[in-house]
Parts: sequence; C-alpha cells; structure tokens
Amino acid sequence: MGKEYYKFLSNSLTSALVREGSVEWFTVPKFDSPSIFTRLLDEERGGHFTIVPINGFKAIKESYIEDTLILRTVFETDEGKAELIDFLPVSLSGMIRIYESEVDLKMTVDPYFEYGLVKPSVLKTKRGLTFRNPKSKEGVEVVIGGDFAFLDTIHVLIRKGRGYVFLLYSKDLRYGLQSSKAFVYPDPFEALELTVKYWRRKVSRAVRVSELDEAFRRSVLVLLGLIYEPSGGIIAAPTTSLPEVPGGSRNWDYRYVWVRDAAYSAEALVKANLLNKARDVVNFLTSMIDLSSKSFDHPLYAVDGTAPPAEELAEWLRGHKKSYPVRIGNAAYIQVQMDVEGAYMHALFEYFRASKDVNYVNDIWWAVEAVAEWTKKSWRWKSTDIWEQRGVEEHFVHTKVMNWVALDRASRLAEALGFKGLADDWRAVAEEIRHDVLKNGYSEKLGYFVQYYGSSNVDAALLTLPLYGFIDARDVRFLNTLRKIEEDLSVSEGLLLRYKNDFLGEAAYPFTLVSTWLARVYLRLNDLDKARRVIRRLVECSTDALLIAEHVDPATCEPRGNFPQAFPHAGLIITLTELEEVKKESALRS
Repeated sequence: MGKEYYKFLSNSLTSALVREGSVEWFTVPKFDSPSIFTRLLDEERGGHFTIVPINGFKAIKESYIEDTLILRTVFETDEGKAELIDFLPVSLSGMIRIYESEVDLKMTVDPYFEYGLVKPSVLKTKRGLTFRNPKSKEGVEVVIGGDFAFLDTIHVLIRKGRGYVFLLYSKDLRYGLQSSKAFVYPDPFEALELTVKYWRRKVSRAVRVSELDEAFRRSVLVLLGLIYEPSGGIIAAPTTSLPEVPGGSRNWDYRYVWVRDAAYSAEALVKANLLNKARDVVNFLTSMIDLSSKSFDHPLYAVDGTAPPAEELAEWLRGHKKSYPVRIGNAAYIQVQMDVEGAYMHALFEYFRASKDVNYVNDIWWAVEAVAEWTKKSWRWKSTDIWEQRGVEEHFVHTKVMNWVALDRASRLAEALGFKGLADDWRAVAEEIRHDVLKNGYSEKLGYFVQYYGSSNVDAALLTLPLYGFIDARDVRFLNTLRKIEEDLSVSEGLLLRYKNDFLGEAAYPFTLVSTWLARVYLRLNDLDKARRVIRRLVECSTDALLIAEHVDPATCEPRGNFPQAFPHAGLIITLTELEEVKKESALRS
C-alpha cells in the first residue's frame, strides 16, 4: 500500500485534487485556467470545498470506483458511517458530490478567484450559495439537494440522509444552475450512473496485461484524464508548483501540453491499443507545426493550442508546504528545444505502425516533410536539453539522437508511402547524425556515452538510446554507459536521479520516468527479473491510489513534484506492454 495522498478527478476538461473530503485544487473552466480552490498551494488563503462529518471521524477510507476517475470516501464515526462520492460531470466545469450519511455533515465552500487572489461576494439562496467575482460576471453556484441549514455564509449543516451537492462554475451566472436555463443541467444521480459508464467504456478498450494490471489500468485512466477533450492536447500534469524538495524553489507549472510529454503519452496510448485517442494527441501536435521555420516554435502549448502564458509569480501564495515561489506559466516556452521534433515523429510512426492508416499519414504528409526538412538543416546546432535547464545550451547526446529519430522515422514513413527519393535523402542524413553521435557523444577515453559532447558526465536520458533503436542494448558501448548510469544515478534499487547536477544545483530525488526507461532496457537485455524488480519498486512508490508524481522520496515513497504526472504513467504502460511482448516471444521460441 502506497502513501495516502491526493486523489485525482477529471472530466477531460479540467481536474481536481481531493483529500479526506476536501477539494484543495480545482481549476475552471480548463486545466490551465485559474483555480477557485487553491488550498494545495496555501493552507490559509487558498480556499477549499470540504464535506466531513460534523463531529469529526475516527477512520476514513478513500478509493476509486473501479475503472473510473470517480472517488468514493467512507467516514467512520462513533455515531455511524458517511459515504461521499465525488466526480466531475462530463462536459461541465463543475463537481457533483453525492452523500449518504447516518450522521450530520458539515460543508465548507470557500472559493477564491484567480488563484486565491480575489475574494468573492456571497449570496445565500433557497437552494444553496452563489459566489460572484466582483471583477467580472463569472461565479460559482452551489445547489444542495437535501435537508440543510446555514451555519454562516460559507459553512452549511447538511442533515443526515441521502442527497447531493452540485457545484458549477459559470463565466456568466445568467446561465448558471439557478438561472432560467437550469433545466439543461443534469440530474446528479443520473449523471453519476452515466459517468461511471463513460470511464469504464473508455478503459475497456485498452489491452489487458498479466502483471500489475491494476496499476496499468490506473495509468491508462490517468492519461485519459489528462487529455483536454476539445483539442486532443494532453497536459504534463494537472498542478503547478508542487515542489521537488519541500521548502525549495524547484516549483514549476506543468498544466500545459509539452510536445515531448504528449508524444510519449501518444506512444503509450498506441501500446494500450487506444489508437483513436493516440491519434487525437498526434493531431493536436500536428496542428502546432510551423511549415516555414522550426517545426515546433515552442516546446509547450496551452491546452487550446495557443501559446502559453508568460511565467509569473503568484506572490500572494505561500506555496505547498511553504515552498515558494508559486509559478503561473512556464518560461520553458521561450527555449529552443531541438529534440521535440524527434519525439513527435516517433509517436506518429508508432501510430502508423499499429494502425496502418496510410490515408491519415498521406493527409498530414506536409507535417512529415516540414519536420524532416527542418531537422536536416538544424541538427548541428546547440540546444537546450530534455531537462529544460535554463540558460544551458550544448550538443546534448539525447537531443542529437532525437534528431536521428526524426529523420529515421520520416524515412521509414516515406518508404512505406512510396516516396523513395525522400526516404533515401532523409536516411542518408540520419546516418550522418548517427556517425556524429558515435564520434563525439561516445568517449573512447572514458568508455561510455556522455551527457553532451565534451562532457564526462552521464544523464538518464542516455538510457533511451536502445529504446529508440539507435544502438543495440548489448553493444559494449551502451553496456558501459548503463553501468555508469547505475553507479552514478541510482539512489536505491529501481529509483534513479535523472542527473547529478543542473543549473539550480544538486538533484535531490529520483525522477520516476527513469525507472521505466531502466526496466525497458533490462527487457532488451532479456533480464526479466531485473525489469520486474524495477517496475514493482516504482509501483510500490506510487500512492495508495496508484498515482505517480514526477519525483519520489526513496526513503518514504512520498510523492514529490507535480502530480500525477503523465510521464511515469505513460512509461509504466509502455513497460508493461513490452513485458507482455517479451514473454510471448519467449513462449513462441520454447
């Protein structure tokens, strides 16, 4: 059983984090919109939406309704039990909380607009509460379907029995829950039944795995929950500024669509046999491609495909566990990252290989050509790396390998579609890149691949070289690199740092994605026992709900960094499906 931590709710428009009956993070109307409940980042002024037994509780059990992103919380008290079911209704910027209780409950609704900055006006109504933003027409309405009494303006007594609380955010309260248009909104009990079916139908289309299937299916649900349905963009994580180190400043906003993270997630969706969802993600990325210059002008985008906001500090918030600053927006969008074109092309190639969708690739051939031609003329340039170090540009080996990936996959797509001239041209440049990496990225003196040309250090991204087919995992040059990574970056079995140091100093905690890379390397070495131990260690260090953060404290398995993060969940999906493939191949040979 992992550490008890926040539970993730989503409706593929926005998301919430809930813990012990308290909604402590909720952005509306989209993933990357301002939050109205922000206690996650400031316990005093952040605001929250809490329902708990009025006289406290002696025990609590939180669990997802099977194969959904719907949370069931059961409180035990001396007087009886209380059950709460929380979910985000599909297509609405709202939340429904259904209760069935043997005891009276206390509800606190304390929203603040614009990340805890703007205090709303409050109006009591016959059916509940209305909160208005004094700076705009937006507001939050709460309708209570049950017997209740006001304790004050934000606290409500909900008498025992069965009922619901329906919270809805509206950009204009004139079409809200208590307007003349209210009849269009769902019956909460019917919405629950249909939302259960909605999530179960989505996940039922995924493949099954014979090992760690529960963690696999939870990872599939996390990826589905991180997709912004109107655009197909998938965010890196639903939170901002959860610190890598409590009290430190490594706090970043991950509520945007990174090309690299989205591409890796698309590959995972392909592996899970969710080809339509994978294509949605690829479609989003394709629509970002610039025909006439660098293919991806930015390494990340807002969920609607526009440029993300400039990074700013929310100076009025104290930060999660007093970890300052809280950042809104991410300055990485101004970086020039040269590896992302390779990530995109690999995802597209994996989708094509699984779907054989020639018509689709023909339809977006302009994008394939744009990426390949840009990579041809730019691969010799220095760049920021996969780790987005600020102010650092080098000839990073991983980046060069991703340049090779871009042209290798483009050449294979060209060959499949009968464009022999382009295939030969792009393959020739890919081979040129490969020779350059083997000459300058591998140190004959040290006997291993290095982080960047001229360096003596390694980083965990070098583990991806055999995963992309750049070099065989059994090649002595890679085996020496693997050994060096294990020696320098391992913190405990299966948990590794991504690097020793960066522009902010020494790295503190393991990066969870790296565990999946290491397990996949072991699979290529046919060391299934090692692969299993690594991946089981990662699952052991997930939360009690099988959710994985960006980092983890190896001593306690406490989540660190933004949460839940797409990267490790995508990596877990890919690793477990590859394990199934290796076992099948082994069975056929025997």
